[in-house]
Amino acid sequence: MINSISDYIVAVGAGDRAYSNLQGVRLTVGEEGLPQMRTSSRYVELDATWHSQPCRICCPIDPSATLDAARLTAALKRVDTPLLAGYRLLHNELRIGEQLSDIVIEVLPEGEPLDRILSAGVPAKRARRLAAEWITTAEALAEIPFSHRALSTSRIIVRADGGMTLCGLHHARLERSTDDHRAIVEITYQILQTAIPNAVYPPIAELLTTADRTELCARLRIIAGEAKVQTAKRPNENIQQITRKLLDRIDFSNREWIGIVTEDRIAFREGERYGYLDMLNNVIIEPQFTHVEPFHEGRAVVETSAGAGLINKQGEWIIAPEHTVVIWAVDYNAATVLNDHGWSLYDSLGRRISRYYDYLGECVDHRIAARTDGRWGYIDTHGCEIIALQYDDAYEYKNGRARVVLNGRPLEIDIDGLEIL
Repeated sequence: MINSISDYIVAVGAGDRAYSNLQGVRLTVGEEGLPQMRTSSRYVELDATWHSQPCRICCPIDPSATLDAARLTAALKRVDTPLLAGYRLLHNELRIGEQLSDIVIEVLPEGEPLDRILSAGVPAKRARRLAAEWITTAEALAEIPFSHRALSTSRIIVRADGGMTLCGLHHARLERSTDDHRAIVEITYQILQTAIPNAVYPPIAELLTTADRTELCARLRIIAGEAKVQTAKRPNENIQQITRKLLDRIDFSNREWIGIVTEDRIAFREGERYGYLDMLNNVIIEPQFTHVEPFHEGRAVVETSAGAGLINKQGEWIIAPEHTVVIWAVDYNAATVLNDHGWSLYDSLGRRISRYYDYLGECVDHRIAARTDGRWGYIDTHGCEIIALQYDDAYEYKNGRARVVLNGRPLEIDIDGLEIL
């Protein structure tokens, strides 16, 4: 039986008499006396202590949640590691009126969530230390093997001994997979950029060409070790000056129109068509397009009479020109694309990585609002449906939060789809 969120809150708050076997569970409340909780499409997670140890009581609000938890619990019985929070499915444990409900208890180590540490601000030295520990953790997870599938800084607890433990294991699988690789890089960059925003970081897409986890982590260790706070004078100021001087020496008078320089490519027009030049006025991509946009991360959106597409700096098609709309999200190396089938997400190699939706919004905080059959949810930049399509309405994320409407009730959710109270 699946109960309501309010049923679970009342039951868990009743103390020891609410449980068939557990004893010593105490609900954690905030300053206003309200329970500290998170909700997702599958669970309501209530913060608590169990014999003074931090834990989360996870109550299923989706019929499939218990079955998935049973599979994960069975698999984790073979694993003994401080890298993963204790995860146990308890059948018929919670008393709700005359009924008994299954719950999951996730036992947490003493420590602090990584997102809370970063939001408070850390110096560069500690950022590099946290990044190094995270990279070590990510590498060790591959040896288990373990794939979280919903990694974020809110799902990582920095233990009192300095190590890291993953929690929120509801999306996890015990398998060898590269699904977590982008999240591993993104979390590493998020840690470093908190304290060292102006260091030189290679594009994420460049790192993701490495399929081997050990090699990826080795590259990330080098990046973390070399990340240094830059001086006030930015290196690209010199590059801009050199570029300006070079362009001043070149005669572009034979061109009807030229655009700004982006990544050593200059859009130009010849008659009714557009192409691209290099900085020496050489034609690199012949004028063949009806519309062009500047290059970013080696990609540019262009249009032909047949439709919109995405090209590389040599003019080769990454996404064929057969779509109504192509929007290149440079910060995330992904493109939202509209064609006769609907909206979908493509990666930087031109592969469609999501199913079709009635609508996809702007990519912000690695989340994209998606709508199908009048219901809204969110996909991530891998094309995975990370937050179920359950809302009446949903808006773009801002600073890790998004406004949604659920059954007519406006609320705010975090990056994992958990309600913020």
